[in-house]
Amino acid sequence: MTMPLQVFDKIYKIELPIPFPLKTTNVYFVDETPRTLVDTGIKTKASYEALKKGLEEAGFSIRSIERILITHGHIDHYGQAKRLSSLSGASIYIHPKEYGRIRSILHVLGVLKKVLLRNGVPEILAHEAVHYIESAQKMADPLEEAFFLNDGDPIPFQSATWISIHCPGHSPGLLCFYWPEKKLLFTGDHLLKEITPNPVLNVPESGAPLRYPSLKEYLTSLEKVEKMDLSLLLPGHGEEVQDPKGLIQKLFAHHKERMEHILASLTKGEKTSFEIAQDLFPGVPSFEVFLGISEAVGHLEILRKKGMVKVTERDGKDYYSLE
Repeated sequence: MTMPLQVFDKIYKIELPIPFPLKTTNVYFVDETPRTLVDTGIKTKASYEALKKGLEEAGFSIRSIERILITHGHIDHYGQAKRLSSLSGASIYIHPKEYGRIRSILHVLGVLKKVLLRNGVPEILAHEAVHYIESAQKMADPLEEAFFLNDGDPIPFQSATWISIHCPGHSPGLLCFYWPEKKLLFTGDHLLKEITPNPVLNVPESGAPLRYPSLKEYLTSLEKVEKMDLSLLLPGHGEEVQDPKGLIQKLFAHHKERMEHILASLTKGEKTSFEIAQDLFPGVPSFEVFLGISEAVGHLEILRKKGMVKVTERDGKDYYSLE
């Protein structure tokens, strides 16, 4: 797991363990001044030791890290950034939206249960889901000092310049990092070889109506990346992707099929997004209920905007039906 893999000239992939179904997170060490780490893994002893060992086997150390680039603010991607920065002196770079979400995570958790209940999740299951997400936050240190990267910002190295590419969807401030001369893109969780990235429901800061454009933003970001000149994707989980356009077309087809599935489900009558999520993912465990709801609501919002589905609020819950 910790054996570094040289996936490209001067780029080493190190797989770090995470206690989630995906099992590992990919981080990338770039041996080019300033020596850069793309993502960090979670804040656990096992993750830290795996990173330390992986760097040492490649001939480096934690102190070799001079800069940390964060693709997005999920704990398996930024969790030990603060610790690594304090040990190495490396500066941390992240999109401002992700920095803000990390800083306001307690507020978001306070709203999340209301959002789940509004989408039809039973009280006990909503409580379990929030408790699970809240507990997982212990595997990440909040970021204090960080520099911001926005869409199109240059990321200079001694002999090359990368470009930050804002790809909202899976997370509002997700950044991909593009090396134009090599046609290479670090994708975080925006594009994964064997997994369909979940455009996570972005909990609003206040009030109704609760509307979630995550999937629409994700599909727009897919279109943006599809137009780029790419030959290799380095994702946040799993293997490298050598057919970027083929993968993107596969994802478009997947979401089209999912929308058709949801429309078919609604022919049987009105449903909450939780009921639709159960139809899409039978027997989903409590810790994944938030992801199931995110998937269902994302498609329902697009269908609602197209005038194919309507939503009615009743007894504090949203019910979806065909127009």
